[in-house]
Amino acid sequence: MKYEEFQQMDLTERVQLVNNLLAETQDLKETSKRLGLNYSSFCKEMRVGGFVFNQSKKQYEKTFSIGEYKSIQRHINQSEDNSDVMQFITEHFDELKELLRIHSDQLVLEPMVYDPSIDSVSKTFQINSLIYQEFSDLCSTKFAHLRNRDIVSQCLYEFTKRYKEQPPIE
Repeated sequence: MKYEEFQQMDLTERVQLVNNLLAETQDLKETSKRLGLNYSSFCKEMRVGGFVFNQSKKQYEKTFSIGEYKSIQRHINQSEDNSDVMQFITEHFDELKELLRIHSDQLVLEPMVYDPSIDSVSKTFQINSLIYQEFSDLCSTKFAHLRNRDIVSQCLYEFTKRYKEQPPIE
């Protein structure tokens, strides 16, 4: 399969295809190889549409952003006939709780972190070896499907966002 063909697929069909392959292989690299795609491009493309890889299930799942959740909640609150919604929630309550638990364990990258239209630059940093070892171990065990550079970019993004508006210390 060509990258462009994979990229053009309907998101739901693509996730179903990949999840079927993952059920056989249980390995992201092997799945990307079977599809004939570069591993990093494959992982990046699979995040499109809010899908994340669930390590324990070895499957891609759809997650809701806070904005999407609030939109759904607003819609539920505005609906005059909530009986269908309440029945659905009641019937799927345990599944919904599990989805929220899984989402809280996931690292959600800002879209600009992996935006292909933004140029990448190479920089050299000196880092405390113990901190880097912990970082590296965590990345390889819990976030093996992400590139370290994307995780570092996310950290720098969050740091910038957090401290940008604060006045400088005098």
